[in-house]
Amino acid sequence: MKKYLFLSFIPMILACNHQGEKELTYTSPLDYETYLSDSTDSMMENLKEECRFWESRLEQQPLGFTYLQKLGTAQLGLFDKTGDVEYLHQAESAFEQVSGMVGGRRKTAGMLTLSSLKIKKHEFREAGNYAMKAMNLTDQKFGPLMMQFDAEMEMGNYELAGNILKRNRRMDSFDYLVRLSKYKDYEGDLDSAIFYMENARQLVRRENSQRAIWVNANLGDMYGHANRISDSYNQYLKVLEMDPTYDYALKGIAWIAWSADKNAEEASRIVKRIKERTAMPDLYLLLAEMAEGSGRLSEASAYISSFLQEAQKEHYGAMYNKYLISIHSSQQNFEEAIRLAKQEIEARPTPAAYDWLAWTFFQKGAREEALEIYKQYVEGKSFEPELIYHMGVVYHELGIPQSHKYLEEALEASFELGPVVAKDLKKYLKS
Repeated sequence: MKKYLFLSFIPMILACNHQGEKELTYTSPLDYETYLSDSTDSMMENLKEECRFWESRLEQQPLGFTYLQKLGTAQLGLFDKTGDVEYLHQAESAFEQVSGMVGGRRKTAGMLTLSSLKIKKHEFREAGNYAMKAMNLTDQKFGPLMMQFDAEMEMGNYELAGNILKRNRRMDSFDYLVRLSKYKDYEGDLDSAIFYMENARQLVRRENSQRAIWVNANLGDMYGHANRISDSYNQYLKVLEMDPTYDYALKGIAWIAWSADKNAEEASRIVKRIKERTAMPDLYLLLAEMAEGSGRLSEASAYISSFLQEAQKEHYGAMYNKYLISIHSSQQNFEEAIRLAKQEIEARPTPAAYDWLAWTFFQKGAREEALEIYKQYVEGKSFEPELIYHMGVVYHELGIPQSHKYLEEALEASFELGPVVAKDLKKYLKS
């Protein structure tokens, strides 16, 4: 079943459980403790200093579009390191100003950057529009077409996205291979997705470049989705060796500690350290899941409240709608959950967006409405474990025979879904 973005040998530590049997323990603090230090603080200060430098240059030369580009790039770096969405808005403003200062083909790069920014903000139609504008400005269509592919995939236009790849095949292109990998992942062919991502990695020339870090981190995710947990762990360690400030890899290690090693205390310690130096609200949800899985329900509730307080702020737009829908639904705020789910379907009618609506209907008690959505918009159209899990539960409750198949498939993805869901799945399968 498809699930789902190379270091020196790390010995596996054997731990004994209560029955005397031996289990693999994949993570060891000795491997990553150094990366939990304040190493990101100096990196962020360097980026802030870079922003101040280019701002001072702009004060001297307000129409210096090159300075604006440099400023916008530094602000994007700060967003990636801190998760502070204000830096993303500032970068967007900088590149919009640049696009107004230059003409003709010189606009192309700015349009592509704005397309990428819009995807980060979950403004997918606008992302596609910027990619099309870039395409109309240049004879070099490949780059804009790859950005259009990204936007079409996010909007659920999978056939169109697939046709873009078919018509622009470049097996020697990093940009092409990572998108082919993404498309194979969508099709449920995880082995091919990993193969093409590994091929893309071979094309990276500079080992410590942002491109190298990104592709290796994605492979860490994909190995985990393929239940290659040791490979995933080693991959994240390799990423941290390349960039000690790359907190996404630490988050991946925390998930392995939680989902594979069942070590909630260590996983929470890692996530709390990341949270101390970033503003990403979704980390609260990870902490809430670990607290819930450990039976600390009041603590889990407090983390969810912290997430809601932050993620509902206007400047996040629709970036956290997926999680807001789930929380509102679980708290029986069904009208708000339905409103947000329909908003998502309008923006991107993907199987996942329809699942969010159907799952809300199911929790509301409108089971037939939920079933109709799953039958029409989800079943057979996605291999995502969370969707398979939801379908299995709904079908089980309605006595539909396919439920067992879907529940078994979801259980195969228990590492990705996590211990809380895995426990729920086992309960349904036993019944």
